Amino acid sequence: MMAPHRILFPAGGIWAIVAVGPVALDTGFDPTRSPLGGLTKWHAHEMLFGFAAAMFAGYALTAMTSWPGKARLSPEGVATLVALWALARLSAAGALGPEPGLAAPAAVAFMGFLTLILARSALRSRALRAAPLALFSLAMTGYQIAVVIGAGPIHLPVLAFAALLSVVGGRMVAAFTANSLTCSERQTRRVQAAGIFGLFGSVTILTALGLETLRAAPGWLGACLLLAAAFETTRALLLLSREILTDGLLLMLHAGYFWLPIGLALVALGKTQGAPLPEGAALHGIAAGAVACTIYAVAARAVAWRRDRLRASPFDGGGFVLVWVAAAWRVFAPAESQWAAAASALWGLAWAIFLARHGAALFHPAPRPVFSGPRRPDLGHPQDGQDRVATTRSEAS
Repeated sequence: MMAPHRILFPAGGIWAIVAVGPVALDTGFDPTRSPLGGLTKWHAHEMLFGFAAAMFAGYALTAMTSWPGKARLSPEGVATLVALWALARLSAAGALGPEPGLAAPAAVAFMGFLTLILARSALRSRALRAAPLALFSLAMTGYQIAVVIGAGPIHLPVLAFAALLSVVGGRMVAAFTANSLTCSERQTRRVQAAGIFGLFGSVTILTALGLETLRAAPGWLGACLLLAAAFETTRALLLLSREILTDGLLLMLHAGYFWLPIGLALVALGKTQGAPLPEGAALHGIAAGAVACTIYAVAARAVAWRRDRLRASPFDGGGFVLVWVAAAWRVFAPAESQWAAAASALWGLAWAIFLARHGAALFHPAPRPVFSGPRRPDLGHPQDGQDRVATTRSEAS
């Protein structure tokens, strides 16, 4: 059976390039018939609901197999999901015309079907750890409907992805770190403290998302995002250790996650008068920085098996560096700069490497588990049982 991530990850990688191309180059593509109404909105929509949503689906459907009951999507289900993803891309491009009544159902069909799959499995498993993925998918379906019919701004789904990274991604970083590195009593206390700050960060981001949904005053939203950035910075720092430098996969994961507090702070500052960056650049700190870099780091684990352990490939490391630099370039370089197009070139090269790696993996059996490797036997872990639980949760979060 073809694992969903082995189809959806390449699909997302392709769309990471396609959704940027018309914005960076004069391709002649003009989505005037799109219900989204223009190239910039089409680009933003497709980066979130074409690229990032495909990657999320690949991860979530893989995590679903580790929930109680170990539900799996049938080959017919995988084919249907991929077909709906393609239909949604056509609808967003204007293939069905600009009328929301016809285009909107097709545009949200992929997210809607994914939500049904995850919700059904979460209810059957009765596992608390399954709830965040199903609820996020439901929220994104609602936000996509609002965006397509023009009832909601595109930056709301960006903040929703920030919340997902905090709730799920932060726990994943902690679990993978604990599984791979020596956990002394001091480090264990740091991980526990990071969990507390992470909880505060998640609650604060969700509060900010609620305030933005209700269109609260920008001052309140900015303060909330700055507080969330402080919590997430503290969490990220507590999880750091020198040993991370010896594990390329962990280093990528931490470097990607560190974009989350940066992006939150930039969006918060964008709510003030005389903001140092345009709103679009600040939002790219979350979208191109935190979301894309974390996606790249997590997906790299699916093709990192070497004999009996996960080991970073120089190609994956190089691709990640390109994505990271492209994100920084897009955020901080002036949009009108003659070098601004370089960010798109680096971005495209990074995802071309991604496609080559994940395309080659199709000719080999899929590893199990997909994202979490075995515990290193040379490390003395004082809390072995706790780490085993953490490893399982990191796959299922």
